[in-house]
Amino acid sequence: MGVMNLPPTPPQPNRGVLDEALAIAEPLVLWMLRSGVGYAEFTQALKPVFLAQARLELERNGQRDSDSAVSLLSGLHRKDVRAFREASHAAMARVKEDGSSWGKPSAANQVVTRWLSLNDMGDCIPFSGEAPSFEALARAVSTDFHPRAVLQEMQRLGVAREVDGQVQLLREAFVPDAKQKESRELLAGSVADHLAAGVHNLSGATGPKFLEQSVFADGLSAESVQELNLMANALWAHVLQAVMARAVPLCERDVNHPQPQRFRLGLFTFAAPEFKSEDTGVNQS
Repeated sequence: MGVMNLPPTPPQPNRGVLDEALAIAEPLVLWMLRSGVGYAEFTQALKPVFLAQARLELERNGQRDSDSAVSLLSGLHRKDVRAFREASHAAMARVKEDGSSWGKPSAANQVVTRWLSLNDMGDCIPFSGEAPSFEALARAVSTDFHPRAVLQEMQRLGVAREVDGQVQLLREAFVPDAKQKESRELLAGSVADHLAAGVHNLSGATGPKFLEQSVFADGLSAESVQELNLMANALWAHVLQAVMARAVPLCERDVNHPQPQRFRLGLFTFAAPEFKSEDTGVNQS
């Protein structure tokens, strides 16, 4: 008597997880609305993403990604599974690649990061010559782009200027610009990795846990929030210098490693008004 290979039973919906996912989605929805992306476009674009992730989950579990299995796991109708299979190939490729296509800083961004991390380099250096010079700095980051081209891109972004053969770093201008495609991609890559770290830690995946921590304080005045923001920026400058001082020689040592991995360390701050319950006087946020 033969044994039938039945499709997997779909996991039961977890209402708590759905509520938490919706909380995560709120700022994402706001960003899309401000950018002209509506519900219809987003839900249509989500279908191949659900399909790709369902196929990958079946693959990870050693199961065949039949239309029935994918439909059960993803919640997509079979006709959508068939219609979006080709589109899911591209989505799966994005998931399986090294992840650097989203959120990997450009050569110009990497030069600025390296520059900021060097204690012994001032904000004004000669363009040509041996280190410390802009040419040496740019070539230490990448040999794929000519230093002049990197400087032109930094000037276009408004983070550097050249006067009489001297290149000046404009620290106050180095903030995300919503109009720049790179800024949006850096945000996407950073948030995606942050969320991936949390999902890995929560799902009982094999391997060590990722660092995914934050500090929360409430009942603060606007002045206190500003003081904490200034403190966080100062701390980040120290973290950036320390990590880059260790990462640069490690990257040079591992340049030909047969199984390269990527690493991201992030820090963010956020502040918003609290909602005070008039009944209990308890701050809710």
